[in-house]
Amino acid sequence: MAGKKENPTENSIKTLNEHIKSGNFSHVYLLTGSEGYFITQYKHALLEALTSPDDTMNFTVFIGEKVTEEDIIEAISTMPFFADHRTVLVEATGLLSKAADRLSEAINDIPDTTRLIFVEPNADARLKIYKSVAKAGTVAKFETPDTRTLNIWLKKTLSSDGAVVDDTAVYALINAVGQDMNRLSNEAAKLRAFTLDKKTITADDVNILCENEAENKIFDMLSAISMHDSKKALMLYSDLETLKVAPMMTLTLAKKHFMKLATIKMMQKDKEENSAIAKQAGVHPFYLKDYLKQADGFTIEQLLHYAELCSDADYDIKSGKILEKNAVESVILHLCLD
Repeated sequence: MAGKKENPTENSIKTLNEHIKSGNFSHVYLLTGSEGYFITQYKHALLEALTSPDDTMNFTVFIGEKVTEEDIIEAISTMPFFADHRTVLVEATGLLSKAADRLSEAINDIPDTTRLIFVEPNADARLKIYKSVAKAGTVAKFETPDTRTLNIWLKKTLSSDGAVVDDTAVYALINAVGQDMNRLSNEAAKLRAFTLDKKTITADDVNILCENEAENKIFDMLSAISMHDSKKALMLYSDLETLKVAPMMTLTLAKKHFMKLATIKMMQKDKEENSAIAKQAGVHPFYLKDYLKQADGFTIEQLLHYAELCSDADYDIKSGKILEKNAVESVILHLCLD
């Protein structure tokens, strides 16, 4: 029977937790991999354990690709000032993805009084410097968890204060947000804040409170349009493409949003209560203030006209008069200039 396949993320979490709890730290750490959430969490955890806010003389930070090997070598070779160790943080320099032989040699002889932390999402395990780091210290590799692990982590996060969490709520949240753990963590915190008076979190809570990422981008894009910021609007449309939202779907979501804002404007004109406006427009009351603010940037006539433009573009695409991407970009530019 084949043995259980090792999970590098679980192993890294276990190792770092042990180091932090025991106080027995490696001289060198490399935090790497595709899961930025864990990298950020453990960067801060290590820094909190190894540095003091009052002792800035024994903490050095290097960030960015302009950092040289010599900069780091000098820092890690410097003795601490009235302390038992010096901490050096090196982040996003790219040095673990290219030959850095001088730094590699320095790491082989790193002083006992130095704690060096590399934060490099992209690191090449074939390089000499990577092997020097692995030999002298600890390589913690964090990859996006599989679905099972992600579900367990998210359910534990949501139920940390005793709430009972339906499995369907966990699936709904991942479906709405995606598998990026930073976004999931933020949305989970928001979801729990809005359900504090409840003992159970359900999929209905997720559907009400956690908006789909594509709809969030549409909201931001229309805010940019109201400010006539075509550059930002097109950049947000590019984000939608990255999310693999089809141009036709972008037009559909934009038209739906324009009609929602038009409904809000008309009900405001009729002096309806906010509770009635939220219900009719299909907006959760918590988010209504954002919709009211955005609606202020348009007139009712503009909103209805813009919804019609989206319909016209949809027709032009379906009739073969224009390519989908060109149609959406044309609508965005037209709206920004209107």
